[in-house]
Amino acid sequence: MNAKVAAVGIFLIVGTVGTRMIVFIKEADRQLTKDAGGEAYYSAELTPETVEEAIPEDLPGMPASLQPALDLVLEKDAAALKAWIQQYRPYLKDPKLSEIELEYVKKVGRKDPAQARKTFAEIDKRNGPDSPLRPRIDQLANTYR
Repeated sequence: MNAKVAAVGIFLIVGTVGTRMIVFIKEADRQLTKDAGGEAYYSAELTPETVEEAIPEDLPGMPASLQPALDLVLEKDAAALKAWIQQYRPYLKDPKLSEIELEYVKKVGRKDPAQARKTFAEIDKRNGPDSPLRPRIDQLANTYR
């Protein structure tokens, strides 16, 4: 009898915690969507014919499944791109991460030059002289240093 009561109690606790986690995740997703201008900027299904790529796909460091969402968010403003980077950062690695962040630097530089310089300095520090992004970083250096 006590084992049955304990099993039911554990089941209720796990169910409650699981439900709270789902609600928290949905609320975080709703907040990100709201912060990005009210539309789900990172979840649209796009065909390759409808997307003009702003960033080439040839650099390593990002799963191919994220490319359509990246192409979509690149059409948005700096806040949307920043939210996208924060959301998918665990799946991004250099040099692709740095390339996406350089796009963010260019977008945010118009409204918040201090943030652009700070982000650019982080990118510059992470990418050494042998980085495939070094020519682009050097090209933007005069503007954002």
